[in-house]
Amino acid sequence: MQLPNAPGQAGVPLVTDAPADADADADVLARTGFAARPDLGQHFLRSPEVARRLLECAELPAGAQVLEVGAGLGTLSCAVVEAGCRIWAVEKDVRLGTPLLDKLRHFGPRARVTIADVRSVDLDGGLERGSVLLAILPFDWELSSALTEHIFASAHNVVRGLVVVPSRTLDQYRAAEGEGRGLRLEEVDGISRREFWPQAPAPLRVVSIERR
Repeated sequence: MQLPNAPGQAGVPLVTDAPADADADADVLARTGFAARPDLGQHFLRSPEVARRLLECAELPAGAQVLEVGAGLGTLSCAVVEAGCRIWAVEKDVRLGTPLLDKLRHFGPRARVTIADVRSVDLDGGLERGSVLLAILPFDWELSSALTEHIFASAHNVVRGLVVVPSRTLDQYRAAEGEGRGLRLEEVDGISRREFWPQAPAPLRVVSIERR
């Protein structure tokens, strides 16, 4: 487990009316009075079941290395490792460093944690060829677009991804087709806003990403 920068198939339906687990980590965090940061587009996944279903959509091979950006409380991170893969969880908010480390510590070397802005991290230095991005990106559409472009431009070992993003992020990519961005985005499904705390402010999409 590391903190290198601290101190320094698609048919799975993801829209559900079922309430998330009342004892989910995100709900516990909410009761502490934790202030989510709008500037980070910060929302926390409430349901481990949704995390597992996202994994089904990602179709990860056993033992795959996964990059997660905006790991938050580690709900998706845990699902990745429990499915037999390895996770590199990157989280910018230093307030989440301790709970994220505590959540993933018992997975040993299969889970790596970095507390830093992903744009300051040497991704190819820590990822093997064929790695997959699996992330719930910020619910600020401009930030999620910027991070997506940065990751695929700087992390050449990331070959594809599955992300949850605001609908507008996908809409902007569709409008910009043909501008040489080098990525192909395809909607897999939607996901309920209520699966997150705070509740997502706009419709969300589950999107697969491949290099052109």
